[in-house]
Order: sequence, then C-alpha cells, then structure tokens
Amino acid sequence: MFPVLFSLGNLSVSSFGVFLALGFLLGIFLIWRLARAWDLDEEKVLDLTLLTLIGGLIGARIYFVLENFQFFSQHLFGILVIYKYPGFSFWGGIIGGVLTLYFLVRKKKDNFLQALDIASVGVVGALVLSDLGCFLGGCGVGAPNNLFFSVNMVGVLGKRFPVQVLEALLFLFALSRLWSSATHFHQRGKILSLSLIYFGAVKLLTSPLRAQNEFLLFFVFLFCGVYIFYKVTKRKLISDLKNLPKEVTMERLKKYWYNQKTALVWNLRNLKKILRRFNVRLSWKKSRQY
Repeated sequence: MFPVLFSLGNLSVSSFGVFLALGFLLGIFLIWRLARAWDLDEEKVLDLTLLTLIGGLIGARIYFVLENFQFFSQHLFGILVIYKYPGFSFWGGIIGGVLTLYFLVRKKKDNFLQALDIASVGVVGALVLSDLGCFLGGCGVGAPNNLFFSVNMVGVLGKRFPVQVLEALLFLFALSRLWSSATHFHQRGKILSLSLIYFGAVKLLTSPLRAQNEFLLFFVFLFCGVYIFYKVTKRKLISDLKNLPKEVTMERLKKYWYNQKTALVWNLRNLKKILRRFNVRLSWKKSRQY
C-alpha cells in the first residue's frame, strides 16, 4: 500500500513506524486515563509505563535477533544499528514488557495483577493502530483471494485479503468493551483475563484469513484468559455453560441492540456539542460550485 509516508533526503519515514508510535501514544494515554479513574499516582504509573515500554522494546529486539541469528552472527554491529537493520518481534516485546513490569512492581511492592489490568488495556489500544500500520506497510498480510475488496500488498504477489483492517476493527470493539469494564468495579485480574480472551478470540477469527496461521498459540491465550477469569471472579464455568441458552435469547439481543443504538445516538449528540464549542458546524448540503 504505502510503506513510506514521506522522505527527508536519505531518511525515509515508514507508515508502520508512524502508526506504531501513534499506537504507543494511544496506549500511554489510555493507561493515564485509567490511572486517574482508579485514583492512582499518575506520575508513578507513567514512570512504570515508560520503563515497561523500554523493556518491551529491548525484548522485542533481542527476540528478533535470536530469530535471525544466522544473519546477525555475521553482522554483530547491526544488532545495535536499528535504522540500518530494522526489526522487532511482537512476542519478544510482550515477554520483555511483562518481565520488566514484574520486577518493577515487585520492587515497589505494588499489586502485579492490577498493573497488568491497566497495561492490557493500553496494549489492546496500541494494537488497533499498529494493525493499520501493518496494512499500509505490508506486514501480517492476508491470504490471497480475488474478492472485490482485496488489495495489492507490498512484497507479495497477487491481491490479498485486508485482514489487518478487519483485525483493527475487532480490536477497537474489544477496546470499547474493555474500557467499559475497566471503569466499573471489578476484581483485580479480570481486565487482564478479558484482554487475553479478546486477543485470543480476535486472532483465532482472523488466522484463517492470514497467509500464516498460528492457531495453537492463540488458543493458549484464549485458554489462559478463561482460566484467569474464573479464577479471580470465583464463578463456575459449568454453571455459565448451563445458563448460556437462557442468556442468549431474542429478547436480550433486542435489548442489547437498543442499548447500543441509544449509546451511539447520545455519543453523536455529544460530538455535535463539542464541535459547536469550537464553532464547527456540520452541513450535509452540497456546496455551491462557481
């Protein structure tokens, strides 16, 4: 699509890099907002966030180097020269970030589950924009097909399913549900469990549409999320499965649809009020052409 947004001399600014940076900023903003909502020390939370981010970047680089050890064994200097030999690993970033957060929280004698609850919301928010960056940059490409909305991706032959855009929309929906749960009373660890469930479910849904599938790995995330959820909430999985047919009824679905539609209408009204404060008026009439 658009792997390079613009160039300044010999320096090229990639679309994936820009959206990845925007994703980090969105994640930090969400974490800061949750810290305020939970009446936590905002400066302390932001310090932990930045240090965890640095640890995640180091872990992502180390994991990437190990994955491509044959190349970097012949270019040892390239391990540190990221601008010339770029590359990070998502899984390495997760491992590095979690380990860094664990040691920092343990040192400060804070609650690790609560820290993971906040961090998981930021990660899901960052995934929304990083997936859009992947779509523009040509990473995580979809499977080849000839559907009318398929697109040409950089570095691969044939048209591909825009799975990155679909995944970004699914993560955006997951973020809205997580935010609603995080801003209300919940047990520590519940937001983490829901994040793992949403992450595993989204990845499992989109895996068949990708060129490379990792069903087993994402199923592990889903299983861990379900396990943690029932561990911290003290609910019974068998009881929930028995009551599932009663919960999923046409009347409840209609009520859910009505609530979502009402919330959307109120959000649009609030948006109009905000725009009016800045003297911005919406007009659907076609402008005159002279």
